[in-house]
Amino acid sequence: MTGRYLLSIVPAPGCALSRTPLTFPMGAVAAGTTPHPGVQVVLDGSPGALELELMSVSATVRGGMGTTGDGALSNEGTRLWLHAVGSGSVFRATDGRGEVTSGTLMGYVALGRADDDEGALGTCSARDHSFTLRIR
Repeated sequence: MTGRYLLSIVPAPGCALSRTPLTFPMGAVAAGTTPHPGVQVVLDGSPGALELELMSVSATVRGGMGTTGDGALSNEGTRLWLHAVGSGSVFRATDGRGEVTSGTLMGYVALGRADDDEGALGTCSARDHSFTLRIR
């Protein structure tokens, strides 16, 4: 998994939050080789705001996903705060790169408008938030 991606995050069905997908332009690079290969995925233009550190084993990825203090502003104008562990199967896209077409996030999600405090539009800890990481 390398290159430009679009991350999409949807809060769990049991959360009292909007279920509109939140999307973020991301860049991915190979990271680490021992003891497991992995991939580092960061937010375009603000790499410290949203990061995924994923271990790659066989045809799956698993690892930490999170935001820093101010969260990350989505393409839709909603701010996301995230502290979660994600996992998903990797499939080959038409250009040969890997992508996650259906993944699960376990952890904390908070939403707000662009200038809101963390969680102004709600918070939720759950085991069944979802994400995709598709090539762009």
